[in-house]
Amino acid sequence: MTLETTSPVQITPVDPADPEALLAWNALLRDGYNAGREAAWWASEESTLAQYGDPKPGRTSVLLLAHLDGAPVGAAGAEVDPGDPAEVEISVLPRHRRRGVGRALAAAVREALAGHAEVVQAETYSEAGVGFARDQGMRLGNQEHRLLRAMPLDPEALTGAADVPGLEIRTWHGACPEELVEDWARLTTQMDADVPMGDLTRPASRGEVADLRRNEQRMDDQGWTLVRGLALLDGTAVGYTEIFVNRHDPEILTQDDTLVDRAHRGRGIGRALKLANLENLRAVPEVAGARWIQTYTALDNAPMLALNRALGFREEDVLSILEGELPRA
Repeated sequence: MTLETTSPVQITPVDPADPEALLAWNALLRDGYNAGREAAWWASEESTLAQYGDPKPGRTSVLLLAHLDGAPVGAAGAEVDPGDPAEVEISVLPRHRRRGVGRALAAAVREALAGHAEVVQAETYSEAGVGFARDQGMRLGNQEHRLLRAMPLDPEALTGAADVPGLEIRTWHGACPEELVEDWARLTTQMDADVPMGDLTRPASRGEVADLRRNEQRMDDQGWTLVRGLALLDGTAVGYTEIFVNRHDPEILTQDDTLVDRAHRGRGIGRALKLANLENLRAVPEVAGARWIQTYTALDNAPMLALNRALGFREEDVLSILEGELPRA
């Protein structure tokens, strides 16, 4: 099937049940999106096949390819869970830009999402991408530094945690231990509320234990090892951190959330958490093949930026997240 378009660009949907077509779509989306960026992560072939081979219940997925004169030149993807903003990615190969490909893909995405979402969000690392999104009626909602740290880790860099009386750091790999899962669910729910999102619409919080367990299983099925740490102060959980390692493609690791409860910030707990979990990371076999670890921090989050710099991270580029409304069906 070919979607209608008034431009010479042809837009065709991709069948996620066709492995060859799915991987070609993923590669084209990656090549356009990451063009010109250093150490830019992208989902591996194995993770992509696993993700679409076992789709999340209730989720709507849109996968599109753009062709000019019969050649694939761009791609788009969109994912939306009921009641949440749709997450959209659009990419065009550099040599085919400024020919209406992005506009045709954006129009096709809006058509495909009609009735499934009221709000769309899109991410870009370039000023050109920001300009394109603004031309599509979107507004800038939030920006974050992407920071990189070279691997392997220097053991001497994993020292210097503050001595916090009563602090215990528990670390592990994979699913949360049963005796800690209620604390983990509570803190991740707090993270959903506390994480800086600028003017973006927040997705619904899914901090129930059952949701957490389902997500852990899905990530494991897609090839992810979860490297985690929990901070307990006099026996009470007050913070957590986690790193994602893709077993199929561990070149770039992702330092994801780090949270310390507001009542206990400024005491060195965040640093202690991160140092302990970086040490914990060294026990994951796949990490031996890693070249980089990346993390994201809001531009105005001075304390976390300072901590990340102290741990050897440097700012590489800026992630801009834009948001717009979908016309009602």
